[in-house]
Amino acid sequence: MSPKNIVQKAKDVGLDVIAITDHNMVENGLYAHNIGKHMGLTVLFGMELQTREEVHILAIFDDFNTAMEFQKIIYSLLPPVKNDEDYFGDQVVVDENDEIIRFEERLLLNSSKISIENAVYWIKFHGGLAIPSHIDSDMFSIISQLGFIPEDVPFDALEIKKKENIPRILPFITNNDIPFVTFSDAHYLKDIGKKRTLLNMKSPTCKEMEKALRLMKGNKDKIQEDCINR
Repeated sequence: MSPKNIVQKAKDVGLDVIAITDHNMVENGLYAHNIGKHMGLTVLFGMELQTREEVHILAIFDDFNTAMEFQKIIYSLLPPVKNDEDYFGDQVVVDENDEIIRFEERLLLNSSKISIENAVYWIKFHGGLAIPSHIDSDMFSIISQLGFIPEDVPFDALEIKKKENIPRILPFITNNDIPFVTFSDAHYLKDIGKKRTLLNMKSPTCKEMEKALRLMKGNKDKIQEDCINR
């Protein structure tokens, strides 16, 4: 899962836009972004944030400096627990040449002390996208942790693993204006591109994605109908 291999695999399976979303970290996205520029692939800067409620939220940005500012905030809110490399594995930052730049010593698998609301408002204020991850999962999803989707939090979309799960989770969602999306959530190269979302955009930016997602509002009914009629 080096930056070079990730970008090459994404190109091979026909993706146009990807985001690197390490757990509570955005730093590796820079090197994949630089490689993507040379290979005709847009790589956005992302993070899979774990909030104090133990909910996973995707934070996606156009600008690396903004993404790094968010990383610094989250890092400061993580418990000062050192990573156990023998148990959890190495946490590395890898450059364009597949060289390890540094090892991150603080354990990134913990929850930060930021709330869902504060995290999403920061992301949106700084021009990013905020999407609850795998909401149909039994662990670390907003539904598994809270039992509902807060109506007053300005999410851009809701990520699902399987559209067949939508009838089961619909009762927990009262705002029909938030569209569903699906991503590969790839932890291995072979999984890149297995799930994808098609967006009609003028350019591969967060602003254009936000517009495209607004046009998808109400897609729950269509997807649910597809599930029932399968």
